[in-house]
Amino acid sequence: MTAPEKYSRFSINGLDFLIKANDKGITELSIPASTVSELPALEGLDSFEYISEAKKQLAEYFDGKRASFDLKINPQGTEFQIKVWNALLQIPYGETRSYKEVAEICGNPKASRAVGLANNRNPIPIIIPCHRVIGSNKSLTGYALGMEMKQYLIHFERINLIFDKLKKHFGDISKPVWGGHRSWWPSEKPFDIMLGAILVQNTNWNNVDQALKALGAECSPQKILGLSTEELAALIRPAGFQNQKAAKLKALCSWIEQYGFSIDALANKTLPDLREELLSVHGVGKETADAVLLYALRKTSFVIDAYARRIFGRVGIEVPKHYEAFQAMIERAIPTDVPTYDAYHGLIVEHAKAFCRKNPLCSDCPLETICQKSGVSAQMSLEF
Repeated sequence: MTAPEKYSRFSINGLDFLIKANDKGITELSIPASTVSELPALEGLDSFEYISEAKKQLAEYFDGKRASFDLKINPQGTEFQIKVWNALLQIPYGETRSYKEVAEICGNPKASRAVGLANNRNPIPIIIPCHRVIGSNKSLTGYALGMEMKQYLIHFERINLIFDKLKKHFGDISKPVWGGHRSWWPSEKPFDIMLGAILVQNTNWNNVDQALKALGAECSPQKILGLSTEELAALIRPAGFQNQKAAKLKALCSWIEQYGFSIDALANKTLPDLREELLSVHGVGKETADAVLLYALRKTSFVIDAYARRIFGRVGIEVPKHYEAFQAMIERAIPTDVPTYDAYHGLIVEHAKAFCRKNPLCSDCPLETICQKSGVSAQMSLEF
């Protein structure tokens, strides 16, 4: 005889969950936990084996550290529904299948509509990944937890799958830099990083490296401000657009001067305030500002560039047009810490250089199995 259900309410990444289980396993997962107010308060259920393990694995999933669940589940449904839910468990993390494809897995290619109904009645979403089923025309179609949640879960998994594949292919691309940190960025000192973030606009890093060498190993904001615009432009000529970039570098250094030329004073300010100030500096756009924030000031502000748009578009992600929307999509999917942002943006750049070019080199590409090769090439604003 099955024991009565136990349940627990908890939150992960701002999402409220209600989970139910009996002595045979997990029976239900609700998001949001809208029905929890209808239940009497129960104490001590977090220690119930199935519930405590489910909470642990869900936390790992939303941290991007778990691609599949190893849980005892006991969903209640018809024989056909159980067959559909078992088929859903076969869809790999970060991938999607159409209702027809799921029907074929179930042995009845004409049962797409019935699969859709069973999919919608899945009592244990996420753990049984019904969000991975989409229309044949790639539309999201319905989802019991709402279309916004479905889109989020699909993007969340695909983004983490991309970075997992890139990490496995390229390995650790970071190196020791200032302050005991590790970073992918080519320069090591904070001020050099700031210089590079402007100099690399519309050119490649080899040219930037020549310009940085011409400025000297001990270049400082004071030195930049002490040079005439003509003198500075002559030194940074290898990076191209030297007159415009000389004006931009002087504007940046004048901003730093307001803080007594102290990088530490800058780093002590909050991210929103710093970003707003940087964007008011002549020649500093959103991409440049985030490069300065992330690499020089060690703030959690993910850098969005044309490489990211190209790569993510080609692997089937609907890339938002607006910079901040795309940035928020990525930041919501990955751990919020500087080393992760640093490494992941570096992996995007390395992959674009090695494989995902305007004319892609698909042979041996680590993303080939999930790439739809549908991206449209774009003009680079930062090139390394």
